[in-house]
Amino acid sequence: MGNSFRTISLVMLVTGAVLKRPPVTVFGAFLLGIALLSKSVSYLSLGEIAYKRKLSSHTAFTGDSVDLIVTVENMKPLPVPLTCDDEMPKSLEVQSEPASTGRQLGRSDLRNRFFLGGFETVSRRFTLNCPERGIYDLGPVRLQSGDPFGLYPVSRQVQQTDRLTVYPRVLPVEEPPHRTLYPFGTARVPSWIYHDPSMLKMVREYTVGDSRRHVDWKATARSGKLQTRVFDATFGNRVVICLDVATSRAPWEGIDREVFESLVVAAASVAHYFVARKFPVGLTSNGVTQGKEGSHLAQCPPAAGDSHLAGILSQLAGLNYYVFGSALAACQRSYVTAGGSFPLVITALVDETTLALVESLRTSAPRVAVISIDSDKRHLPRDRDLMRALSLMSGVTAMTGRLEGGWAVAESLSLSPLD
Repeated sequence: MGNSFRTISLVMLVTGAVLKRPPVTVFGAFLLGIALLSKSVSYLSLGEIAYKRKLSSHTAFTGDSVDLIVTVENMKPLPVPLTCDDEMPKSLEVQSEPASTGRQLGRSDLRNRFFLGGFETVSRRFTLNCPERGIYDLGPVRLQSGDPFGLYPVSRQVQQTDRLTVYPRVLPVEEPPHRTLYPFGTARVPSWIYHDPSMLKMVREYTVGDSRRHVDWKATARSGKLQTRVFDATFGNRVVICLDVATSRAPWEGIDREVFESLVVAAASVAHYFVARKFPVGLTSNGVTQGKEGSHLAQCPPAAGDSHLAGILSQLAGLNYYVFGSALAACQRSYVTAGGSFPLVITALVDETTLALVESLRTSAPRVAVISIDSDKRHLPRDRDLMRALSLMSGVTAMTGRLEGGWAVAESLSLSPLD
């Protein structure tokens, strides 16, 4: 529009000069002056504009709220009308602020309009509700301004992003009477030491009594003498959660969102249960999660502490509704099969695949636990004979996990003997 306006003013200016019509010439010059002034103001409008976004916390649990503070600063004497479209996921709800349709699928824009005076700073506070778990990126933001006449609108995109991780719900675990999830009894013995094959310490010359399985044949070939691997010692009370996110064995049936979310809530609750009792906890799954390095299978080697629990919850928060391969393949990682690990399988399906997974884990672990998630809102087919066979397997603790009313409203994860 600005170029057309400038062209018209030039035509009027030239026409008035050629025809010797002073009023037309003056009016054309006036319009040309407005066009040039508008162009200059538009060119300067987005210069020295700073946009800042600050979250009160970069992590939250499902159902929590997070404060978002938006600050815009004009660092020049020229007043500026400004529109800011801050891109964010539709899953995040902004209280009392209707979000406009975003430029990408599944995204919306938080629109703010300002009129900034010279050297003025304006801040606004919003509340973001987090109804669903996930890893959300806020931004980039699109700044729009122009001249007072609207002839030369300009825009600029600021590539500033902030990440908000919404953890799944964590519920208290209610154990059945006379049974416990403790894999090694209620008394913790700190002297159960195993050698972890995933933690290589050194390679030394072979001595009588060393296991032949730990012979390093490449080092032997280089040195001409038999060499053996030495591994770091680790305590044998590590819990590894083996999460099978499949909600059906037929790929064409897709993913049942209700069952999937129930599995995630159960895994998060069990992880918190063991970390609170000072157990090292790990995670492996056939679910695909997202992180800073992109999408990958959810995995987290065992460790203890609240910071490690946050890492596990982040892995669960980023799980997509997608199953990659089988849980049996995901459970072949070294920290799952290492001596002293206690695999705990969480699944929604009890079938031949589940039995094969448990039998595979029993070859390397003296104890295995299975929690079969039962949904109040979905009917999951169960084979009674297979459930009975699973319950009778030696060294296997089989339980049913229930979330009364569904994962979104349940107050606890209730465990009972598998029936």
